[in-house]
Amino acid sequence: MTTLSIICPTLNEDKFIEGTVNSFLNQKYSTFDLEILITDGMSIDRTREIVNRLASLHSNIRLLDNQKKKTPFAFNLGLNEAKGEYVAILGAHTEYAPDYLQTCYDELIKTGSVGCTGRIISKAPSESFGALMVQWVMESPFGVSGSSFRTMTEGYTHSVNFAVFQKKALLELGGYDTSMHRNQDNDMNQRLLDAGHKLYCTWKTQCHYYTPASPEKMFQYGYNNGYWNAISMLDRTRSMRLYHFIPFLFVLSLAFSFGVGMLEMVVTHSRYGAQGFELILGLYLIAAVGFSFIAYGQKADLRKMLLPAYFFWFHVSYGWGTLRGLVDRITKRS
Repeated sequence: MTTLSIICPTLNEDKFIEGTVNSFLNQKYSTFDLEILITDGMSIDRTREIVNRLASLHSNIRLLDNQKKKTPFAFNLGLNEAKGEYVAILGAHTEYAPDYLQTCYDELIKTGSVGCTGRIISKAPSESFGALMVQWVMESPFGVSGSSFRTMTEGYTHSVNFAVFQKKALLELGGYDTSMHRNQDNDMNQRLLDAGHKLYCTWKTQCHYYTPASPEKMFQYGYNNGYWNAISMLDRTRSMRLYHFIPFLFVLSLAFSFGVGMLEMVVTHSRYGAQGFELILGLYLIAAVGFSFIAYGQKADLRKMLLPAYFFWFHVSYGWGTLRGLVDRITKRS
């Protein structure tokens, strides 16, 4: 029988790993055997203890040491160790529906794709006010764009996360690029497309992806993503798309119009630049409020009326990260 190998990178994930692995163990499947590989970056919390305990109870779980600690090394370690002809690259901050692997595998075969993901639903790790605000930002098309893996619609797509893949296709491309500490999945997805393969998203199954636990962690997450988007834009241009840089363009337009406005008021006493700044900010606020009402309409909660502020600071953090990444990369090259 065909074997499917789960590859799950971890680093200090003791708050989530048991629930994630249990969701692996609860998978219902009939057309393949299942192997579970936890590629751990030498965690210093209880992650390894938890995985080893579960491995002692289930012979199909193996804990692998990722001495390099970074995610692409974890992926490649799993690819090289996997016994399966198919692999599922899955995250540790996520819990998967019992039919997730079987459905993604079936849809991969049915659609002639090389990789297939299910629907990814954002979920707060707690019911605290901050955690819920983060969830609402990250499940909104305005917060993360309509092309994010969190808001992706069903059908053929340019990118898949938490997907079942044909292992051979990944190995033929040399595995994941270990110089990409982030966005290595975007890079691999684009290389698969360039090689003539297809990627697919099905809504016949789903998983719940745990969002950052607080607004502060969300802002840091946005900054880091923005920073690595700049690196990817310069080094792996084809793996990035316009929506990755909308926060950067927003921040740049605000900074430029504000700077021009201040200079104009000092030199010519005119307000054209200031009016440009006010227009950009006003249009943004209108859109943010509109999407907050959409979120409220989906599930009524008056706290969602505070979303515009969280949208704004998330986008500013993201855009600022891209700006810093561009400056750092260009400075380093020169």
